[in-house]
Amino acid sequence: MADTLIPSSRTVLMLGGTGFLGTNLAADLVRAGHRVIVAGREARIAPYRKDQLRSDVILAVNDIEAIVALVREQGIDTVVHMASAMVPSSSFAEYEIEQQTIALPTMALGRRLADLETDLVFMSSGGTVYGASPNGMAGEEDSCEPISFYGQAKLAIEADLAFLRRAYGLNYLIVRPSNPFGPHQSLRGTQGLISVILGKIADNRPLEVWGDGTSIRDYIYVDDFTASVRGLIEQRVRNTIVNLGSGEGHSLLEVVATVKKVTGCALELVFRPSRPVDVPRLVLNISRLRDLGLHHARSLEHGVRTYVDVLASAGTV
Repeated sequence: MADTLIPSSRTVLMLGGTGFLGTNLAADLVRAGHRVIVAGREARIAPYRKDQLRSDVILAVNDIEAIVALVREQGIDTVVHMASAMVPSSSFAEYEIEQQTIALPTMALGRRLADLETDLVFMSSGGTVYGASPNGMAGEEDSCEPISFYGQAKLAIEADLAFLRRAYGLNYLIVRPSNPFGPHQSLRGTQGLISVILGKIADNRPLEVWGDGTSIRDYIYVDDFTASVRGLIEQRVRNTIVNLGSGEGHSLLEVVATVKKVTGCALELVFRPSRPVDVPRLVLNISRLRDLGLHHARSLEHGVRTYVDVLASAGTV
């Protein structure tokens, strides 16, 4: 059973917080009145207007002494760990690098945070740690049998944090997101189906489909994702795992049809052989999140429409 405390203002350090999810989560936390320090690699730190609630620092996740010093100096009570150099299609060689540069430093950091009584929130992956769930609906108590090195890397860190809780009293929270989408996600990257579709439409290029397009996933608009994460942090939900998704599944072809409906634009599909790292169906059971009163999820069409409106207002599409 999760431990929960009364909500209060937090001082949050976000490691690897300069990406898509980190950018949105930091903005949400600041709007709610929390103080946020965003840490990232020098090349990825973007200029940001400094104010009383947000600051940016150049800090590597493996610089444990610098992180611990910052936690002490700034009175940080929550560290959100979002750093990773892998993607779902990453190779074994990339997995080995991740172990040295992310996994081992994370365990070392967790050990130090236990002594400091600082909460650690780890962003895992609901889409890859479960593997091929028997009924396509995965809950936190279900067995995890990842079929990608990316999922295995996330699961290994989860196990390390659970050990640190048992051995040293680390207060941790593991969040397993489904497939968030929305502003600040690259339209021309390799992750995020909905963003990739919008990028293909903008560039008038076909979308490569691995398999027959019937694979089903759980998609959540990023504002709903950040609202749930913020609630988990505010309530100090600790020492548990929480799935974070919409709780509804949509096939790739359904997603394409929804984007077409919202944009009014056609999209050519090019079908390729299915990949071994892709499971046919994965939808998250979000009962635990609902029981906490922290489930937020608009419909797929509403989310896509909101996203397209934001991009249009920015002149992106």
